[in-house]
Amino acid sequence: ARAAHFRPLFEAAPRDAASWRRLLDGDGLDPADARALIVRREFDDGRVWGTTSISLTTLGVDAMTGYDFTAAPGDPAAWRPVPLP
Repeated sequence: ARAAHFRPLFEAAPRDAASWRRLLDGDGLDPADARALIVRREFDDGRVWGTTSISLTTLGVDAMTGYDFTAAPGDPAAWRPVPLP
């Protein structure tokens, strides 16, 4: 369900980090939705499992050209670039 929902969105999105970050922030789906990238599941025994971070890497012909990270999935302001060597 996740791939069926997001594949056409990523294929149609411009090839830039800002556009892809918007999709990675969840496309407005509820974290309990089977299509969601940002996931939250509550189990009968009280345990909770969910997405705790997301990384986005951009690749050039010969090397990685960008690396962005968020420790707060779903918060567009929380994305941070990670310096590359």
